[in-house]
Amino acid sequence: MVDTRKILNYLQANKERLSRDYHLTQIGLFGSVARGDQKADSDIDIAIEFEPNTPDLYSLKLNLKQEIQKKFNRPVDICRIKYIKPIFKNQILSEIKYV
Repeated sequence: MVDTRKILNYLQANKERLSRDYHLTQIGLFGSVARGDQKADSDIDIAIEFEPNTPDLYSLKLNLKQEIQKKFNRPVDICRIKYIKPIFKNQILSEIKYV
């Protein structure tokens, strides 16, 4: 099972590089892993936001997803904070653990 602390430690330790390489202004963990109620097959949910006018967002998001998947050998779902559906937004924003 994926350990919440390991993921947060990785994101924190690599925050400067991730922010620079992927043009991020925010990165955080949410979902079952952030809450500590993940199961053996749970994915890792990451919330991000990009710097304004960042080109090629799709590739950056895909590369970040692949990096985290490779590191933790788990499926990863990345969502932009800006585009969280309104019906889920309050809950997700209240549980994001930003680094």
